[in-house]
Amino acid sequence: MELLRNLGETTRILILLEISLRNHSVQRTIGEALGMTAQGVSEYLRTMQADGLVHIVDGEYRPTFEGVRVLHQRFRDLREFVDRGSKGLSIIEVTAAVAGSAIERGETVGLFMERGDLVAYPGRESPSRGRAITAADRGQDVGVAQLEGIVALKPGHISLLRIPSAADGGSRRVDPARARKVLRRIDATVVATLDPPAKALAAKLRVRPDIRFGAIPASIEAAERGLDVALILPEDRVASAVTAIEGANERLG
Repeated sequence: MELLRNLGETTRILILLEISLRNHSVQRTIGEALGMTAQGVSEYLRTMQADGLVHIVDGEYRPTFEGVRVLHQRFRDLREFVDRGSKGLSIIEVTAAVAGSAIERGETVGLFMERGDLVAYPGRESPSRGRAITAADRGQDVGVAQLEGIVALKPGHISLLRIPSAADGGSRRVDPARARKVLRRIDATVVATLDPPAKALAAKLRVRPDIRFGAIPASIEAAERGLDVALILPEDRVASAVTAIEGANERLG
């Protein structure tokens, strides 16, 4: 975000805020409020006056209409940035995992993402680790606390298999042999179907979908967990799927 990266722009916003909230007739008091020298304040005020952001009213420095507009816009930008960032962060005190092997209560475990599941292994080094709060045999769920680090994870890919919409003939217009060839080439771990034409094609190919409901968000979540997904969908649903996937990509950065 430009406001956080650009110290000069941040200082301009702080000056605008200060002279909006308090009366200042001399540059020294602005500098004292912001921890700046009077010379530094003078240089900023000179350029801000030239840019039409600050003027002098009754002997006091005040923001112009444009200065107030810029101040509000920067605060809106900052609020949106914080909102987007905070949505992707959460404090997790205890997480659930599948025991990759027998685990004793209190044992340090490494956490790994395997085929979309969080798996805990005792004594195995990992970028993310914690301490088991329960004992567990292999395959059982186990609670993990005192979490450190981030689980190593490479997001998967979502491949869209576009077929005609129901209005254009749906699955009847799809060559089964060609569709099988495409699915084999993609070699996805997860197959998802969206809407009746896609479900009908899967049945024709004798493919049992892993995801049949909420296909778009479920496909995105599967990919975020490192799984490759083949999403079969009619042409008239492609745009909404692409929009959702692009939104997820933006969140992941």
